[in-house]
Amino acid sequence: MKPIIAFIALMALTTMARAQYQNDNKGNDNFPSPYQEYVTFNISARYGVAFPMGGTQGYIDKVSPTNLALDGEWLFPGRFSIGIKTGYQYNKQRLPRQVYEYENQSISAVQTRTLSVIPAMISLSYYFADNAAALRPYVQFAGGGAFVNYTNYFGTLADQSSGFKGAIAPAIGLKYYGKREQGFGAEIQAQYQNVFFNYDLLKNNSPSLMLSAGISYRFY
Repeated sequence: MKPIIAFIALMALTTMARAQYQNDNKGNDNFPSPYQEYVTFNISARYGVAFPMGGTQGYIDKVSPTNLALDGEWLFPGRFSIGIKTGYQYNKQRLPRQVYEYENQSISAVQTRTLSVIPAMISLSYYFADNAAALRPYVQFAGGGAFVNYTNYFGTLADQSSGFKGAIAPAIGLKYYGKREQGFGAEIQAQYQNVFFNYDLLKNNSPSLMLSAGISYRFY
C-alpha cells in the first residue's frame, strides 16, 4: 500500500512540477516572455556595510558603514548577463592623541585614517532562474579597477597616496521581484572585493567583504 501511495504522490509532484515549469516559461497568453526571447536590461542600487580583511585591517579595523553600489546589466536569454559596476566606498577611523614621528619630527596629534574606493568593473553573472522569474539567485565575477584615496591625517598634516589600481570582486546574490515579469524588485548581495593597493600602513592588498541590500529594476 505504501509504495502505491508513494508512487501516486511522486506522479502528482511530477505533474505539478511540469505544470509550474510550463507556466514559468509562458506569459499570460501562452507566449514566451520577452525576457526569455530578447536581450533585456537590469539596473540596481544598493547600500551596504563592509568588513575589512587582510591588509585593510592593519590600517582600519572598523566596519565601514558608508558603501553605495550601482550596477547595470545586459540580460541574455541563456541566464547570464554582462554588466558594469561602480559606486562609492568610504571608511574612517580616529585614534587617540599621541606622539608620532612624522617627516623627521615628533608631533602630538590625533591620527585620523581614511580610505575611499570608487570601483569601475565589468561583471559576468549566471542566474539560476530565467530572466522573467520572480526569484533569481545568481553568482557573479567582476574585474577591472578602482580609484583609491588613502589619506592618513596627523592633526592638520596628511600622508596621502591615491591612484587607479586593479581590482576583482566575486559575489553571490538574490533578486526578488514579487511576481513573474514584474519590473521593480529587491536585491541582496554578498561581495568579496580585493583592490591591489599597497601603501605604508595598508600592507599587501586591500580586501573587504561587503553585504548590501537595495532595489532592482528590469525592463525591455
